[in-house]
Amino acid sequence: MELEKNLQYLMDRFAIQDVITKYSFGQDLHQGNDNNILDTWKDVFTDNAVLDYRAAGSEPTSYQKMVQIMRGDGVNPGNMSSFSNWQHLVGNPVVTIDGDVAIARTDLWATHKGKVIDGKPNPSLYVAGAFSDELVRTRDGWRISFRKLELHFMDGINTL
Repeated sequence: MELEKNLQYLMDRFAIQDVITKYSFGQDLHQGNDNNILDTWKDVFTDNAVLDYRAAGSEPTSYQKMVQIMRGDGVNPGNMSSFSNWQHLVGNPVVTIDGDVAIARTDLWATHKGKVIDGKPNPSLYVAGAFSDELVRTRDGWRISFRKLELHFMDGINTL
């Protein structure tokens, strides 16, 4: 019985790590004007998940609304519109699992390459921080139900 319990823990932990990493994939597989983040994030968050990115200036909101904040709504540009490319790297999470709920903390390093707009270069942005997540097991697998962003530092650097 102990072996079965340990195997379940390992399978859950790997599934949780994959969900956390898919968040970054949602950002990074969709560069520039490709705003199809929801294609990936639908497999990351519960339908009613809340993202608390107050550390970056956004009030707690749904992941669907966060996509609009980041990428725009088709009329208004998002806060990533001044960047041409980006990459979000996450470290190995520290995970605690209790039945069908889990918590995780994962370090984050994100780079955003400033793009030239109207002949003027925008600064590149470098971010160090962490995500604190609450996750739940659903019929479709583990999903993040609450995510809080913590910023350690954020630097804008002119590269041109």
